[in-house]
Amino acid sequence: MSGKTWGIIGAVVVLAAAGTTTALYLNRDKAGDYKSLPGCDKLSAAVAGKPALKVGQNVTDAADIHGLHPAYSNIRCESFDDQTSVEVDLFGASNMSVLTTEKYPDKQVHDGTWRANDLFSHNNLTRLNANVAYGSADYAGITCTVEQVKRNAAVMLTVPMPKTTSASSAQRKAQCEQIAQTQMAKVMEAAL
Repeated sequence: MSGKTWGIIGAVVVLAAAGTTTALYLNRDKAGDYKSLPGCDKLSAAVAGKPALKVGQNVTDAADIHGLHPAYSNIRCESFDDQTSVEVDLFGASNMSVLTTEKYPDKQVHDGTWRANDLFSHNNLTRLNANVAYGSADYAGITCTVEQVKRNAAVMLTVPMPKTTSASSAQRKAQCEQIAQTQMAKVMEAAL
């Protein structure tokens, strides 16, 4: 082979290696947005007791509302036997609030991470830490809801409270906090 041929082969190898390195770097990018929703079987396997969860809602590309694109996808997997559900919301950049379905008051386009955190900050749950909150979202206190935000995703787990004969509200809150501490990490791993 001529020197020119070896030069071309060398350039191709260097470019291929650079492309592979770039592809590996991009795949390891921990700051990127989540793009795909999990299936209900995967989420069910992560919930204590592995309840049979079925799709209750699946929005893969939300339709425009008032001329604004929501840049939002969602799956809610529910058990129809009890009140267990797991919901995963993914946000892209948009100037539309999913809470009001109108432009944000500041009229700005916000990225998915900002939007997920904005939604997370509107709940009335007790903060376990900066990214996890828990509490009962129903009036009777018969369920425990745990919500976690990570980058552009918000994940919510709702499970029935353990059956006890006479649990005070402080006991129910402590039980829900325990659920948040023991179950949410596994659910997040399955969700994202």
